[in-house]
Amino acid sequence: MDPPPALEDLFRRYGASLQRFLTRRGARPDVAADLTQDAFLRLIQAGPAEGIQSREAYLFRIATNLAIDRHRREVDGASSALPLDDQPEPPDLAPSADAALLSREALAVLQRAVDDLPPRGREVFVLHKFEGLSYDEIAGRLGIAKNTVMVHMARSLAHCKRRLDAYRRDHE
Repeated sequence: MDPPPALEDLFRRYGASLQRFLTRRGARPDVAADLTQDAFLRLIQAGPAEGIQSREAYLFRIATNLAIDRHRREVDGASSALPLDDQPEPPDLAPSADAALLSREALAVLQRAVDDLPPRGREVFVLHKFEGLSYDEIAGRLGIAKNTVMVHMARSLAHCKRRLDAYRRDHE
């Protein structure tokens, strides 16, 4: 079996194409970059994702939803009856440099947490989270019971959550 893709690899693999996708759908390049980063952050924060067939498709759906939400906010703001001179300055929706740094740091914490999992737990976690396999498919591929897959996933998720929670406590 090939080694599992790291979280950074997901960004390297899909980041540029996701940004182009958003730009082709009308987002300015700077907005597309922000939405891309936000989509990856949402993907990381999503937690267990049962039934996801493709991480790439899920990521693009998150980005599409974020773009739609942003467009709706912009349209609502543009429909105001105030003259242009009286319009309030729109809030800056771009993540701050500090928030972007914390997102990258959280990603690194999560990557180290995954790397520190026991081999079988890491294998189950990667097959489920990154390759999108169901518990039944993982059980069949690894020749173990579905309940064993569930135990490995529960332990792996708890381990990653503890690491992220500790990181967040230290950076509040």
